[in-house]
Amino acid sequence: MSEKSSRHEAALALAIRVGGAGLVFGMQVLLARLMPEAGYGGFVTLWTWMLALGSFAALGLAEASVRFLPRYQARRRSADILRFWRFGLVAVSATGLVVALLGAGLALWLDLDGVGMTVLLVALGLPVLGLEYFLEGVARALGWFRVAAVPVYILRPVLISLACLGLTGVGVELTLPVIGAVLIGSMALIVMLMGAILARRLARAGDAPPAAGRRRLWLAVSLPLLIWSGLDDLTSYADVLVLSLLAEPEVVGVYFAAARALALAGFVAYAMTLVWGRRFALDLASADRTVLQASLIQSTRLTLWATIAAVSLAVAAGPWLLAAFGEGFSEGHAIMAVLGAGLVLRAMSGQAGEALIVLGRQREGLMIGAGVLVLTAGLALALVPACGAMGAAIASAAAMTARTLALSLVLWRSDRLRVVSLGLPSVRLA
Repeated sequence: MSEKSSRHEAALALAIRVGGAGLVFGMQVLLARLMPEAGYGGFVTLWTWMLALGSFAALGLAEASVRFLPRYQARRRSADILRFWRFGLVAVSATGLVVALLGAGLALWLDLDGVGMTVLLVALGLPVLGLEYFLEGVARALGWFRVAAVPVYILRPVLISLACLGLTGVGVELTLPVIGAVLIGSMALIVMLMGAILARRLARAGDAPPAAGRRRLWLAVSLPLLIWSGLDDLTSYADVLVLSLLAEPEVVGVYFAAARALALAGFVAYAMTLVWGRRFALDLASADRTVLQASLIQSTRLTLWATIAAVSLAVAAGPWLLAAFGEGFSEGHAIMAVLGAGLVLRAMSGQAGEALIVLGRQREGLMIGAGVLVLTAGLALALVPACGAMGAAIASAAAMTARTLALSLVLWRSDRLRVVSLGLPSVRLA
């Protein structure tokens, strides 16, 4: 793929991600309208646990693909790409089956009329979500940004919304088991679609015999990334999870609505991840650190200023966005402002996390992930009883500040790479 084509694909992926943010927001509004307030809070708890644990189900192979596949592609090692693809599918599928069986057993032991139902739905959803994460990681590592973005962020919210409207239309109440079945079924359809597309494209590489040595290398890299990415996801949702343990479902629903109203700003960082992880890997393959440094600074500037713009727009439109969820959600506007500040502080580190992965700094990333998670959970546990939902927001913003400082310090000390830059980005995307 040429640089011009790569930039075109990346720009298109960013546009798709922005459109997807609107669709996800619309889906959340629809569910808040169709479900009772307490029921929506239950859905929030279910979906948050799925997303928080999803990276563990992918075994770190989604992140490992960003380290290995761009270099294999640049060096025309098609057989190694195919080996990695097949190994990842088998490993993630087998692990998912074990997780589902263990989770189902735990759910039956607890009580399906209570928390056991949430445990069962999470256990059934994690194997599918793990495959989705892996397929998405492979697609973005190979530069197929539309394959990585369209099914997950355009088709999935559309499928969920249409299914919920259809069920409500025929008189089916959107209880937790029903909405859980809709979520898992939609994810399964997306996985089948992405799997078919990727299998067709990778089939052009021909056949590739197994390579045990490479499997050991991939596992050695992916397992630390499994813990790191899992901790990172848990950190992203630790505020909601702690709040769900200490507050009523209605309060959790308001907090989640405030977070969803900021979805566009939050998705900016992920949209940049689609582009820059692969870019860093290609820069590193060229053995020119000045090129990698320039890419790192450009990624920070793009991430930061796009996030500032998105947060400003979202907070300004906050009263109208929250009103779309229904009555009782307007109190989330102040929460939006605090969470928005946290997103801007996080954006000041740009795509430093992707750079650590590409540079093989899994151990440092793991330590940062663990530290930020402990800080987020600890602050939330301390602040939520006194400050309610606002305490969770403050905990999240403080942890994001610590994350930016830690990533910047580690990259400078280990590789003399500068991360933070407040300058405006250049016109070129990459």
